[in-house]
Parts: sequence; C-alpha cells; structure tokens
Amino acid sequence: MDWLAEESEKVINNRKPWKVVIVDDDLEVHKATKLAMKSFEFMGRQLEFISAYSGSDARKLLSEHQDIAVILLDVVMETDDAGLKLVNYIRTELGNKDTRIVLRTGQAGLAPEGEVIKNYDIDGYKAKTEITIDSLHHLFYIALRSYRDIARLDSYKNALKALLGSVLKVDRFGDIESFSTNLLSYLTDVLHAYEAELIVNKRKASVINIRSTNKTVINAQIDNASTIDMQSFISEVIKQKALVYEGNFAGIYYKYDDVEAVVVLEVDNELDRNAIELVEIFTEHVCALINKLKEGGDNAF
Repeated sequence: MDWLAEESEKVINNRKPWKVVIVDDDLEVHKATKLAMKSFEFMGRQLEFISAYSGSDARKLLSEHQDIAVILLDVVMETDDAGLKLVNYIRTELGNKDTRIVLRTGQAGLAPEGEVIKNYDIDGYKAKTEITIDSLHHLFYIALRSYRDIARLDSYKNALKALLGSVLKVDRFGDIESFSTNLLSYLTDVLHAYEAELIVNKRKASVINIRSTNKTVINAQIDNASTIDMQSFISEVIKQKALVYEGNFAGIYYKYDDVEAVVVLEVDNELDRNAIELVEIFTEHVCALINKLKEGGDNAF
C-alpha cells in the first residue's frame, strides 16, 4: 500500500492553470499531448487542456473562454485549410492578439512552412512527425513566456487606468479624516486591476503610514489580526528606507519632500517591479496632496 502513502504526500496546487486548447480531428493526438504534458508546470501553474475536434468546435470554445494561453492547432481538419482560417478568425474577427497559436500538421506539403510563417500571426509551425516530448516542452515554455509578458502589459495598463481613477477620487477629499479612510480601498483597487491576469500572487493594501516632519499624519489600516508587530515593522522600514519583507508582509518606503510614507502590503510572493512602481506612483500623489493640504493650512497639521 506504499503508493497510497505517496499519493497523500503530494502537494495540492491551487494556482490557476494555464488554459490550452487542442484543436485536432485526431483523438489520439489529444491523448498523446495530454499524456506528454501531464507533469508540466510553468511559474508553478499546471496546464488545463480543452479539446476541440474541428474549426467550428474551436470557434464556439473561443467565445466561451477569454483567457486561453495557447492553442495547438491542426491545419487540415474539415477542410485542407481549416486551421489557417481559424487563425484569421482569432486574430481578425475576434481581435485576439494575446493567445499564442502553434500550428501542427501531418500534411506539411499542403501548407508550406515558409509561406505560413510569413502570412499568418502564429508562434510556431511543427510537423507532427517532428514532435517529441522535449520539443513539446520547449514549445510550451516559449509560448507561455510570451503570453505571460503580454498579460503583464495588459494588466499594467489596466492598473494605470485604475490608478488614474483612484487619484481623481482621492482629490475630491478636502480633509485628512475622509482622505485617510478611503486610501486603502483605492490602492487595493489598483492592485486588483494589476493582478487581473496574474492571479497567482494575491496582494492587498494593509497599512498606509505617512509622516511629515516626524509627526504621523495618516495611519490608515484594515482591521485584521496581524502576525507581526505592525508599528515596529513600519519603524524598521523607515529606518532602512527600503523595501522590507517580514512574514507575509512587504513594506515599501517612499519619500516626497519632507513627507515620508510606508505602504504595507499583504503578499504571498515577492513584489515585482511593476507592482512596486504602481504603489510608488500612488504614494507620490498622496504625499503631494498632503503637502498641498499643509500649504492650505489644514488644521490636521
């Protein structure tokens, strides 16, 4: 019964898998691809395979799933050029420029590689006889890296829109109290927009602590039982004047004129440069607004 013990020790992966569509009229191709890639992971995420057996089946699937990372597409199905027509449908009619498409064919002579690569927006062209497990893994690493980078750019663009919206909302508040109580929710909205396509790493704003000439101006925080001494952590971030991690919290330091700010995020992984930049842009605007309120003589100062 040793195999039962081994099975119970497996770590369950709760991360969202990469969606992959196999479009091929040969059932054995679907089975062989799934078997070859059953243990494959990229960025800690496995593959979720969805099968279509014709170009028309694939069109229906594409209308139901908006987050397909890779399509493995047969050229010859119900017609000799069904796969090529589907490529044009995806790129032109659907306007989907993100999903990576790799053509596979058992009849390469019907669609010469040079001509297909030149005329169609695809990421690879393989004869089925040339495909091995190693080459399939190689193909997926390249395709998923490309899709990941495109998704990051889209998410960053969405986050910038959310950032602009939050800045406009924040500007409506003329007093520190109402200003403070809304900061965390607006910053969380920005982070959620950034994480829309990259839900592997969840982040939420936990604390914003802002000091002006050593006097605390804002100490907005969510009501949660933190696993660390938050005030000591904030002091350490100010002391180091840098990004600091402790437990599942990250502290980001930012200084604007004589205003020092620490933003604490609850994270499950290290922050990437784009996420830090979004927080810094948000914090810079908040600090500038505080200086503006100071100049206006707000009695909170």
